[in-house]
Amino acid sequence: MADLCFQMYAEVADVDQLLNMIRSSSDLRDHIRFNGEDQPLQLMNPAGFFRKYLMPGVPASASIGDIVTLKKGYYKGVVFSIPGAEVLINGEWKPYDSTNKDLITAQNPFTLQWRLNGSRLRKLGYKPGDTLAGKVIAVDDQWNDLNLSIDISLEL
Repeated sequence: MADLCFQMYAEVADVDQLLNMIRSSSDLRDHIRFNGEDQPLQLMNPAGFFRKYLMPGVPASASIGDIVTLKKGYYKGVVFSIPGAEVLINGEWKPYDSTNKDLITAQNPFTLQWRLNGSRLRKLGYKPGDTLAGKVIAVDDQWNDLNLSIDISLEL
């Protein structure tokens, strides 16, 4: 499993950095029990490693009316499934919604540029003080969900 994590992020400086990254992203636990004694074990979690080190971060807050660039992380095949998200296609920003789904999924997800349009949020009924919730979803080159996502929330 350590080799799998290394293959996902081979730019680590050395094995100590890799092991620290693996430890810090592991939320899986197990126990060995024998004769009334309990030894906790921390298990490697490649999915946790992927979510923590390869997925993008998002700003903690945004202002209504502002345009916020949504930057991808190390892994470029991500979808920002949040209200107000837009995708740049042929020089035009298209809302990420059901109306534009076919147009957007016909594109290469690894090269798409994303942004959060605060004016669109206002049109959707959001106002200052609201919390915007959504997901960042990892997809492959065919737009198949990799079953790896992170929940996000932004304060407006």
